[in-house]
Amino acid sequence: MKPYINNYEDVFALLDDQASGVFWDGFYQERKRPVPFLTQNTMPDENLAALLKRESSIQTAVELGCGEGRNAVYMAKQGISTTAYDLSSEAIKNAEAFMAHEGVKVNFICQDVIKTPVSGQYDLVYDSGMLHHLAPHRRLTYLELLKKLLKPRGYFGLLCFAWGENCADEIDDWAYYRQKFNAGLAFQKERLYELFSPHFNVLEIRKYQNDIPGTIQGLDFMWACLFQAKN
Repeated sequence: MKPYINNYEDVFALLDDQASGVFWDGFYQERKRPVPFLTQNTMPDENLAALLKRESSIQTAVELGCGEGRNAVYMAKQGISTTAYDLSSEAIKNAEAFMAHEGVKVNFICQDVIKTPVSGQYDLVYDSGMLHHLAPHRRLTYLELLKKLLKPRGYFGLLCFAWGENCADEIDDWAYYRQKFNAGLAFQKERLYELFSPHFNVLEIRKYQNDIPGTIQGLDFMWACLFQAKN
């Protein structure tokens, strides 16, 4: 840590030091928790499948926090040129193995997209579970990244923890820094509107639907959201 605060980057570095999170390499290596995205790691999200079924204009996509590649590989199977990032080298290794097994091409990259700049513009930016693991101050970085990556009228799809489902920490942003949390942060629907409506058109915020054939099950404790760039 630097001893002084001279700019905004120093403020963010200070707040990063106050935040805690999951050690994702260990998470993917140990596989101790029977969470759906580990036990059903070849199945896409139902909201992503629904979007791609009805929206044929999506030709390029980037996934943020892609995990073991189930959504990215699905997009590639639909003929979409896909890039996918994750900060876990273990997850990327598994994603590349899955990609090879499925016989498609995804540009998998091991990189922390919040702290290391990324480039490109895409018809779709998709996030299935990264936002709710970010410290509150890093949502500012996240929003700027989304606006940078989305083409005009491009889509932003999001899956995140829902407040009231007992699936994650239900605390406000101030409380986050008073003690350590690492289970993820839940969002109220109103908070999602507050965060994203100034920047994007809100097309949908609903609960995830189970029982959709060919998609991952057991995520009904999450919000499925769709936004669109305003220009």
